[in-house]
Amino acid sequence: MKKVFIVLFVLMSFIALNAGVLKPYVLAGTETGDINSVSVKVEKLLKANGFEVIGKYSPMKSKDRLVVCVSHSLIKKSINEVKDDLNAFASALRIGIYNNGKAIEVSYTSPLYWGNGYFREKFPKVEKNYLKIDDAFKNTFKGIANAKNIAYGSKKGMTAIKLRKYKYMMGMPKFTKVNVLKKKTKYGEMVQRIKKNLDKGLGGTSLVYEVNYPERNLTVFGIALNGKSGEKKFIPKIDKKDPKHIAAFPYELLVMKDKVVMLHGRYRLAFAFPDLKMGTFMKIVSTPKDIINSLRILTVIK
Repeated sequence: MKKVFIVLFVLMSFIALNAGVLKPYVLAGTETGDINSVSVKVEKLLKANGFEVIGKYSPMKSKDRLVVCVSHSLIKKSINEVKDDLNAFASALRIGIYNNGKAIEVSYTSPLYWGNGYFREKFPKVEKNYLKIDDAFKNTFKGIANAKNIAYGSKKGMTAIKLRKYKYMMGMPKFTKVNVLKKKTKYGEMVQRIKKNLDKGLGGTSLVYEVNYPERNLTVFGIALNGKSGEKKFIPKIDKKDPKHIAAFPYELLVMKDKVVMLHGRYRLAFAFPDLKMGTFMKIVSTPKDIINSLRILTVIK
């Protein structure tokens, strides 16, 4: 009997330690067919469950990868309820569609993982909204042929408390340590300038989505990094494990009143790939600066 109690105690301790642990992605399930037909089905399911498709693209321009970016009325409500301009980075959630050679995998960014990271200590104010968004995703993907609903992207996962204060390690940036790409600019003029430069493909970039909060002078862009030092250079080095982190990108750029900012690469990349070893990070040591260079050129007059 004593041994039984010990086993039960260890089991309950394990459950307690892992209660509330979050991971960055959820494998919704798999489908048959091709990426385009699965995308059509997924988008229809998303719209039926209250999501708005705001853009899509193929990371690395790969025929085997597609990302569908969505927003939701409750995301916009949350961003407007918490008056912190940097929260606008949370404007989009992402669905990854990947041909693994045997089936089409469908995954998505966990609203609770990314919400805790981007709203930080203010997340409890909008948690009810995000729980509803999480439920909407679960209802959406009940329509997948082979539904799985498996969280992944981090072996151990992280608690909400840790996510709100996340940094990869000591000396690395937190969420608020953004890169400022341009200062002392006019909001409306800068938004139009960036859009024109994206149309031109400056810096090897292209537009994936745009979300505006004109009453607060905020616009967030989702941007594909198509240049030589972009996604084709760094994604293969960090996205090696299965299931793939298809929904990790595009990268975000925020016009915030009189300046333009982006999340620091050493935060954004680590948050999307929290289990990366330092040795792997060293293989992409130039990537944060490469992303700055690709996005900063969008802010200049050309």
